[in-house]
Amino acid sequence: MSAYFVAAVAAGVRAVPEANSRWFDDALEIYDTLNIGVAAAIEGGGLIVPVLRAVESRDLFEIARGLNDLVARARAHTLTPADLRGGTFTLSNHGTSGSLLAAPIVINQPQSAILGIGKLERRASVIEEAGGERIVVRSKCYVTLTIDHRVIDGGDANRFLQAFAARLESWPL
Repeated sequence: MSAYFVAAVAAGVRAVPEANSRWFDDALEIYDTLNIGVAAAIEGGGLIVPVLRAVESRDLFEIARGLNDLVARARAHTLTPADLRGGTFTLSNHGTSGSLLAAPIVINQPQSAILGIGKLERRASVIEEAGGERIVVRSKCYVTLTIDHRVIDGGDANRFLQAFAARLESWPL
């Protein structure tokens, strides 16, 4: 899982805090801490979702170091039960297996959203510049955001995705 995607989710949550929340019949609890569950494939098949805690307070290097540790321990089968609890948002990078597009529909309860990341590919893009347009090659992927509509509507989902994409696009090439 790319640390860039995790950091971009944090930007999306800053724009739409409801994406990091829990629904109750009489209230909505918006979490102060962003604990992202990151789906990790393990040898022999299967998937496990360890949790990277306090993402909102980590820089890109700290996110990368935390992800590498979690994934290594997942694949070595040395995660503890505590490593799997307390997620407030889930990120699934199905693109690592070559999938361009998928829409994860099962949200880990009591979370309100899960973001699916497709295969990162080099694609031709048209960019606008002063005086016209030109075609450039950029790394791109499809993303899907599955949401609990009791918490987030389509407008909020779009704002989340705009902030997510803007954060990814803000890193130098």
